[in-house]
Amino acid sequence: MQTEESVHHIRRTVIDPNQIRSFDSEDDFCGLSVDLLVEVGSYACVAGNLYPIDSPGWDRDQAVVGGHIVRLYKLISALLDQTCQRRRETAFVLMRLAFECVINVRYLIKHASPELFRSFRETSLKHEYRLLKDIEDRIRARGGVALAIEERMRRSIQRSFRLSGAKVGDEPPSTDRHWGGKSLFERAKDLNLEYVYLVAFGGGSHNVHGNWEDIQEYHLEEVADGYFKAEFEWHQSTSQPLNALGLYAADAIIDYLNWISGDEASDLELNLRDMQKRIQLLVTWHEEFVSRQCVT
Repeated sequence: MQTEESVHHIRRTVIDPNQIRSFDSEDDFCGLSVDLLVEVGSYACVAGNLYPIDSPGWDRDQAVVGGHIVRLYKLISALLDQTCQRRRETAFVLMRLAFECVINVRYLIKHASPELFRSFRETSLKHEYRLLKDIEDRIRARGGVALAIEERMRRSIQRSFRLSGAKVGDEPPSTDRHWGGKSLFERAKDLNLEYVYLVAFGGGSHNVHGNWEDIQEYHLEEVADGYFKAEFEWHQSTSQPLNALGLYAADAIIDYLNWISGDEASDLELNLRDMQKRIQLLVTWHEEFVSRQCVT
């Protein structure tokens, strides 16, 4: 696991109190938060390139967690893109997905077992099984004639079963609605992250599903009591959610590093802990800025 050279290429974001004292806008703080989250994403990329020694890659169980780390990196990258384009509406959707990824990583590692990993894979196979059954029923109804698109879908489903280590066509034995037998909230509670769930998922669900809170906040302008017009302008992102994701994502990356590489991850963990301290410093200075703005 060669990580030292990769880590040396990660730019360390400097948090300078003298510089921050001169900040007079949310943009200034958001810029630093973006830099720190770029750093977080860089460590996720390094972590996602770690594989067991003398192995061609992750085994099927390790791939469940490693795949989440890769997903986390991509979600952070997409989130940064939308943030830099000042698109808070879509940034919040990606933020919620990233927080879910963080909770899944930490829960999978905390309760790592062949049974849990199998449950994760088989839960998604329930959809594939139902889809395959529907395709086969339609083919039988035509007297055994399969459409080209159905053949492609069958091959895709067969590949999913193979990669999951399951026999093609066998209905997944798990009857649980959620993988591991726990909902996302229950997984968050198990990790003592109920507050993160309420903030990131409860509120974030508005943005994902287009609930009234999302519609009235971002897509409508009230022009009279009970009357609205369309609001097509995008909204600026803020520093707080970026900092929160950076802190929690770093914890997930640290958990993964220690799980996949043990003692070899110690230097990387020190770097990540240092990064968390810098994020906390920015959080403190930002709160002081917000307090001053409220007073004035």
